[in-house]
Amino acid sequence: MLPVSTLLVLAGGLFFIWNMEVRREREEVVRREEEKKNSQEIVPASMAWELATSTAPWEARDSAAAFVFNNKMWIMGGLNGNALVKKHQINYWKAPHFNDIWSSENGVHWTEEAKNADFAPRRSMSVVLFQEKLWMFGGWSPVGGYQRDIWNSEDGVDWKKVSARAVWPAREGQQVEVFNGKIWMMGGVHYDNREVKNDVWFTEDGTSWKLATSSAPWAGRWDHATAVFQNKIWLTAGMDLKNHTFGDVWYSEDGITWKLATDNPPWGTRQGHALVPYKNQLWLLGRLNDSENGGVNDVWFTEDGSNWHKTETNPAWTGREDFSALAFGDTIWVMGGMDASWRWKNDVWRAVVALTHEQ
Repeated sequence: MLPVSTLLVLAGGLFFIWNMEVRREREEVVRREEEKKNSQEIVPASMAWELATSTAPWEARDSAAAFVFNNKMWIMGGLNGNALVKKHQINYWKAPHFNDIWSSENGVHWTEEAKNADFAPRRSMSVVLFQEKLWMFGGWSPVGGYQRDIWNSEDGVDWKKVSARAVWPAREGQQVEVFNGKIWMMGGVHYDNREVKNDVWFTEDGTSWKLATSSAPWAGRWDHATAVFQNKIWLTAGMDLKNHTFGDVWYSEDGITWKLATDNPPWGTRQGHALVPYKNQLWLLGRLNDSENGGVNDVWFTEDGSNWHKTETNPAWTGREDFSALAFGDTIWVMGGMDASWRWKNDVWRAVVALTHEQ
């Protein structure tokens, strides 16, 4: 009979072998699931929507900044005009503006990360993730009006002002993207100066900016939507100072030279919409267009930026403008905004898509 110590050694060895085999089996299951997931493609036209929550704990708002950071969705700032709107008219400058910060891992349960951040309450600012930091630019605030300050944060909660006066003129309604190792700013408006922008600026470090072009070929605009897709920056629609809405699609391979993809997209003219890259398509969502009876909740997708297709059914969320939209957790999310009845929202919706397997 073998000594107890030897039996223990043998038992330990057998347990080690068994444990390694179990681990290999688990890894194989994970690998197969990953292969299955990667072989699935969506059926874009079948996209539907479900309500995550009708009343998020953050106050109803539009013109907020929303972004993905540290495996969470974040929303901060914006304004709520519900208490001031009368007969589809509102003094936006007197509406409550926010500098609170919220995050969520699932769109249903939200955590208030900061009630009053260090930056002034504001709307229509831009936030991007660049060089492992979040960066915030511009917007309009009841404290100081049109902004040209620059802030950054390493955790999304604590923000540091790195510049009080950027070289680019103060503005709101601009669009900002990270592309080819730089941050790019495009367009925007300064109503006090009666200026609507079609300039393009870039920076390699977040603080030192250079003018790429003072006059891009697309008309000056704000409330447009941009995205990075297929190694290009895409710019769509928007509005000018006379409330004329555009219906065009532009792209650039370097941020400096711009080309027109189409000036007659099937989705018409709009402003306050969203543009989201998701699952090898570029998605355009929603709008508000006063010339066409207000808000529209349509959803369109394209694989090349020129040829657009509409989903089979419109989403259940109401047509709205200046809402937040982003891709997170393998789906698209829509949050807040102002709808066609001039009601500011704090609902959250997620897209549901059918999947197919490649053979």
